[in-house]
Amino acid sequence: TASLSNPESPMLSIIVPARNEEQALPATLAAIACARRHAGFLRAEVLVVDNASSDRTAEVIQRDLEVRYIRCDRLKAPCARNAGAACARGHILIFVDADTRMPRDGLSRIAELATRFDVGIFGIDGEGRSWRGRLWWCFWNAVRRLPLAHAKALPAFMFCTRSAFDQLGPFDETVVLGEEWPLTAGCYRRARSRFIYDRTLRATTSNRRMDRQPWGYTRTFLKYVWA
Repeated sequence: TASLSNPESPMLSIIVPARNEEQALPATLAAIACARRHAGFLRAEVLVVDNASSDRTAEVIQRDLEVRYIRCDRLKAPCARNAGAACARGHILIFVDADTRMPRDGLSRIAELATRFDVGIFGIDGEGRSWRGRLWWCFWNAVRRLPLAHAKALPAFMFCTRSAFDQLGPFDETVVLGEEWPLTAGCYRRARSRFIYDRTLRATTSNRRMDRQPWGYTRTFLKYVWA
């Protein structure tokens, strides 16, 4: 854990879980680098957690000299997120999926929000022009506005303070979906005024989880309902 009094400690830790992401990861890291340049006054570190990949993900990570390589052999995204958080030195933790591109002003906006909020999620748009993808993310961006703790879902692009992670976390490693609920739903229940859903900041993510399987959108929706 970073000491706030240490001027060498990073303010932001950007944690990217990655399993077999050699194709998607370069664009994600490029978007993070752009956001870092835009928020140049902020101290930040990037940690990419290789979640037992069998492709060239490790090579992609290690080619980027500004990225810390972390290896996590416990398979599942929440395990990788927790491994990254354990190694992070920043007092603001930002979680970005390996197929998700944060906006240019993402880091500067999060640094501002973290002075008032403990946990935050943001708007998400799908890549491509698929009508199913557009409807999917329009639906979920609307659902997350509901005044229900478990509606505060989808960890593709979110942040929390280190103190919130230590008090409410970690990510639940026992579930398939909803691993973020200890943080998002926990904060919303305990101190609603310290949770934010900022729809003005929007990341772009892949629709591949749904597109690659028959009835993928319906099946993923039913898994969330069941969870």
